[in-house]
Amino acid sequence: MFDLSRVRRLPPQSAKARPLVGAAAALAVTLPHALGIGLIAFAPFAQMMPVSVLALWSAALPGALMTLFARARGVVYAPSTAVALLFGGMLTLVMKAGAGQGITVGQALAITGLFVALGFFMQWLIGRARLAGLARFIPLSVTQGFSAGVGLSLVLTQLHSAKGAGAWLWQPGLVWHVGIACLVLLMSAVLQRLWPRFPSLLMALLLVAVPALWLAPSGLLQMAATPHDLMLPPLPDWLDAPWWTVIRQAWVPLLTLSLLMAVVNGLEVLVFHQQLESEHGVRASPDEVLRRESALSALCALFGMIPASTSTSRSRTALAYTGTPTVRVGQWHALVMLAVALSGHLWLHWLPLAGLAGVLVMAGFRMVPAEMWHGPQNAIQRTAWWQSWLVAGLFAIAGGAMALMAGLAVSTMVLLRTSGAHVIRRMYLHGELRSRHIRRAETEAWLAGRMSRVAVFELQGILSFGVAALVVDQVRRHLAGRQCVILDTSRVPSWDETGYARLHTLARELQEQGIALLVSGVRGVHEQAMDDLHPFSDMDHALEWAEEQLLLQYPLEVGLADPAVSQLGDLGEDMAEQARLALERVMVSHHYPTGALIIRSGDQDRRLMLVQEGLVTLSTAESAGKGLRLASIGPGVVFGEMAFLNGIARTAYAHADAGGARVCTLEWNTFKAWSKEYPEAALGFMKQLARVGIRRLGDTSQQLRAALE
Repeated sequence: MFDLSRVRRLPPQSAKARPLVGAAAALAVTLPHALGIGLIAFAPFAQMMPVSVLALWSAALPGALMTLFARARGVVYAPSTAVALLFGGMLTLVMKAGAGQGITVGQALAITGLFVALGFFMQWLIGRARLAGLARFIPLSVTQGFSAGVGLSLVLTQLHSAKGAGAWLWQPGLVWHVGIACLVLLMSAVLQRLWPRFPSLLMALLLVAVPALWLAPSGLLQMAATPHDLMLPPLPDWLDAPWWTVIRQAWVPLLTLSLLMAVVNGLEVLVFHQQLESEHGVRASPDEVLRRESALSALCALFGMIPASTSTSRSRTALAYTGTPTVRVGQWHALVMLAVALSGHLWLHWLPLAGLAGVLVMAGFRMVPAEMWHGPQNAIQRTAWWQSWLVAGLFAIAGGAMALMAGLAVSTMVLLRTSGAHVIRRMYLHGELRSRHIRRAETEAWLAGRMSRVAVFELQGILSFGVAALVVDQVRRHLAGRQCVILDTSRVPSWDETGYARLHTLARELQEQGIALLVSGVRGVHEQAMDDLHPFSDMDHALEWAEEQLLLQYPLEVGLADPAVSQLGDLGEDMAEQARLALERVMVSHHYPTGALIIRSGDQDRRLMLVQEGLVTLSTAESAGKGLRLASIGPGVVFGEMAFLNGIARTAYAHADAGGARVCTLEWNTFKAWSKEYPEAALGFMKQLARVGIRRLGDTSQQLRAALE
């Protein structure tokens, strides 16, 4: 069992949920919002019937249906602004197209409802195709900006309508309307500070609206509705509607608006459910949410009402009071809205429109997340902060779809810029890295002064189009004095087509300058895409190739063109000829074909190995070509010295490389017998062997330090 006593526990979000209080707070937003968007959406019916009737029933019945069959914690269902405005646009097109046929309210609702239902069917297809899960890739800054944009759009809408006065013209009515709206704002702020868990918006509206009716001069205040008797919503007339006439004239714009409704409403629903999960831990399948809401919304549209869906403004308002997401909030909200629809004709005409405007302004400001009102504390918060405000501003000006696309575009650019800043994990420009190919001391010394001609770049992350361009720019800045560039992509999980194209362009550019481009660590499908670049399996093989190319440049300078070496190689340096010849006579020469096993890990023999011809590969696998390559031993170089000196078991496997290898061996007992006859030469032999071990240990330490860095 784990000891959880030291684990920091997160505080509970709320001691006690207050669903009725949350529902009342949401209702204070739903009522003015429903009336406002209803008046716009059903404006073509203004001369035929009281539009407020349709607005109230569209806010009540679809929300009640969604609450009954789409139960979700923390969610309040109501018509959204985008859906209502698109519904109104479709209704206007239908009324214009059917004007010559004397189209009625029921007939217009039938045709409009069909195209609205078609839009929600498209939304259902998005969920059915499991594309809704892509919303999880939307950054938090975008979702916060989306919520703030909903709130700011409420504020700007009320300011545009002059707080219910109709226009910003100096008149006595304007003073009263602005005063009432500001008084509602002030009263709501005071009540919120005094009683944080009290539905301040609703109470502020009542406390201001009632005195205003008595104090304001008669005829100056615009009311929320006109007096009328109780009316039920009209049913769509499916049989007598002029289908062919309307579809022939307006099917293209109607279909376009349907598709736009599916995209905008679907994104708004998914964004809020993502916030609900991140802020309150309420998890739900986004595809299931979209399918469930789409089916119910399409049914509401077929009955001629504005479909309801997850309402960001009402849900966030309710959550601000309840703290803990609960199903009860939506149920209370739906029940009260049904009561409002039934009784609205009795009291709605006594409610000043300016008071409702003040409620929406306050609700809009409260929709902006608290983090956006505070200044950012660090660079990461600063980036997210201005992204959120950019999305919010575009939402308020251009709508949700444009804001979301802009937010995603900005987030993608910031992500690419951040990824590009860290895509190069490390650069080796001064010959710090060497391959595991072990050569003679003089060869290694010659290479050490020339490895700075090889630039190595370790890459990490996804090499997409923008990131690949930044890599190319970095490489171009460090080409002075280079003959080879190695890109290690072992930490790159994915490329895209633009990344491939950038890499091939860089390869051609470097080739024109006489610089070789090597790509290492490429595997799978990426290796096939870069086959013409001759990719290497790992950076060690790429470094080995670069070293061999450097050695071919000046073979006469150090005698590297197939140098003739004695059987002792570097170990015979400064040794007397008689002693050297005596030792060479007791050494045994063996020839191993390609891939032959020379030594086995775990063996206890005390033989010293000296490579005479070819290459020998030390690895961790018994089969040749498998496992991790530990070293590649060239002519004149010794290996197996630890077992020779200490008698410990072999720690690796040795195989003859391509073309085979000739190896001379020296037994420990044979060496001891020789050393008794030539003690001075034996001491020099041991010194040279110690130098080989020290040099290899230094190389290993340098490689380890480079890897750790």
